[in-house]
Amino acid sequence: MKKWIAQTHKNKTVSEEEINWSYLEDGSIKSLKLEIDGQMIELPDNMDYVQGKTASAMLGASECEIVSRYIGFKMGNSIVKVRVDEKTNNINIEVE
Repeated sequence: MKKWIAQTHKNKTVSEEEINWSYLEDGSIKSLKLEIDGQMIELPDNMDYVQGKTASAMLGASECEIVSRYIGFKMGNSIVKVRVDEKTNNINIEVE
């Protein structure tokens, strides 16, 4: 199982199984981690966090496949992302 898990400033734990990221208020997250088949990747506390997925689909198909997912944080004018490949579990660090 792969999913992000967040701890809010009100000490509530939420994950993508329970809530859509867009419903979380800006600045409400105290800590963020990514669970990858039992392994945890934790980011530093109290950052400006981001998360997302990449997916692919055939034109005209009704289904899509998640290719990778990431969690990250904003640091100055940069965004640091930890990206995990869905099939291989390879981890890459990206700076935008």
